[in-house]
Amino acid sequence: MKRVPTAICCLLLMVVLVGCRPDQESFYPTRSDAEKKGEFDRGWLPNFLPNSLHAIHLAYDLSPSREWCGFEFNQEDVDILLSGLKAANPSSLPIAQIPSPHLQWWPKALEGNLNVQAIKRAGFELYSVTRPISRPTTRRWCSR
Repeated sequence: MKRVPTAICCLLLMVVLVGCRPDQESFYPTRSDAEKKGEFDRGWLPNFLPNSLHAIHLAYDLSPSREWCGFEFNQEDVDILLSGLKAANPSSLPIAQIPSPHLQWWPKALEGNLNVQAIKRAGFELYSVTRPISRPTTRRWCSR
């Protein structure tokens, strides 16, 4: 009789622990590896990222749609990366909070309430990127 409450508590704990992590997490040694797996085609990684991209960590939730990404690239490609970004205006940021992905590689300074000074103290700069919304495809079905 006492096993039922214990089993329910364990099940709830598993749901809470599993529910705190992203739906999908991947690591790619190179940009080519991420391309082969379709991460650029599916839109999880933007095309303007430099070819020297490596050590790519990617995590995302499908619903609600959220994405966390960390990567390295060659220093000489910094201009290529920055050409696809624009400096963010701290007074008009589109979000006030960054949800934690609960992943070891994600910087703690980029979790919780958005604190621009703390983010800069941690060595990060804020940039924004706008990607066009994908157009839905329309199929016409004909029957005779």
